[in-house]
Amino acid sequence: MEEKEIIELLRHKRHDWMNQIQLLQGYATLGKQDRLLSQLEEIKEEAEEERKLLNSDALKFPLWLLSFNWVHKTYRLRYFIRGEVDLSRHDPTLLAYGKRMIEIMDGHIGNEELYEGTCTIYVGGQDTLGLSWEWEGLFHEPERLKETLNEEGFIATIFDSKELSIEMTIE
Repeated sequence: MEEKEIIELLRHKRHDWMNQIQLLQGYATLGKQDRLLSQLEEIKEEAEEERKLLNSDALKFPLWLLSFNWVHKTYRLRYFIRGEVDLSRHDPTLLAYGKRMIEIMDGHIGNEELYEGTCTIYVGGQDTLGLSWEWEGLFHEPERLKETLNEEGFIATIFDSKELSIEMTIE
C-alpha cells in the first residue's frame, strides 16, 4: 500500500470517528441518555469487529473491507467476524471474490438507491472459511443477477427483487 493510500485511509477513518463523536456529543447535549448509551455500544461493537478483522493475519481483504464504504458510494457494508479467524491463507482469493461479487452486482443496481449489506465471516465445518453476504435494495433483473452469481461460484438467493443473499465457502 502506498503512503498516499494510507493517508487517505486514515483521513476517512478520522472523518468517521469525528462523525461518531459529534453524534455522541449531540445526544449528551440533548440529555438523550438512552440514545447515547446505545450509540456507545454500537461504536464498541464496531471497534471489536475491526479488531478481529485487523488481527486476521491478512492484508488485502481487510483493507478492502475497511475502505469499502468510502470507495463504493452506492453501498454501505458492515462486517461481523464470528470467533477469531485466520484469513491469511485465503487473502487474495477473498479479495478477488469480493471484487467480482460487487462487479456483478453493479450491473443490477440503480444509481439513486443505497444498498445496505452485512458480511459475516466464520469458520465452517472441516475448517472451511465461510462468508455470508446479505444485501438490501432494489435489484434490476434479479433472476439474471442470481444466475450470474451462481455461474461464478457463489450461492445466491434473491427475495422480492430487493433482498440478496450470497454464500461463499473457501476450503
